[in-house]
Amino acid sequence: MSKYFTFNEYMKSNRLTPSEEDYLEMIYRIHLENKDIKVKDIANELNIKPASVTKMVQKLNDKNILEYKKYNHIKLTDAGYKIGETLLKRHNTVYKFLEILGLEHNIHEETEKIEHTISYDTLEKMEVLIRFFLEYEDMYISLKKFQEERHSDT
Repeated sequence: MSKYFTFNEYMKSNRLTPSEEDYLEMIYRIHLENKDIKVKDIANELNIKPASVTKMVQKLNDKNILEYKKYNHIKLTDAGYKIGETLLKRHNTVYKFLEILGLEHNIHEETEKIEHTISYDTLEKMEVLIRFFLEYEDMYISLKKFQEERHSDT
């Protein structure tokens, strides 16, 4: 007998909220480009007010994901670095998978929606499919041709 739950029940195992994940992913991205991470950099990248960033950075500091002192640079802890790396990899995997499916419009928005809810098992399966198409490029070309033919039929 299958057990069904509400969306919120499925998501209870997440230690970070989707918003916290977005911030951490962006902080990690900035870290990769430039070691000095500032509140204004995060605000600019996420198109939000610095005051909102400060509140979130304080939350992530309290969770020992990063180190933050007012008017100072933000530094990822070892845990923050590892989580940020995982979040960016997850984002890139979902994005690439959607590209393979042929999604062109709203791909970034769809990636954002999916990445916060996907299980690691499903993500691993996506990674396998992506690697398959990288290794067997002729199959990827066949898929693209099939997609184009089906699209022209509709």
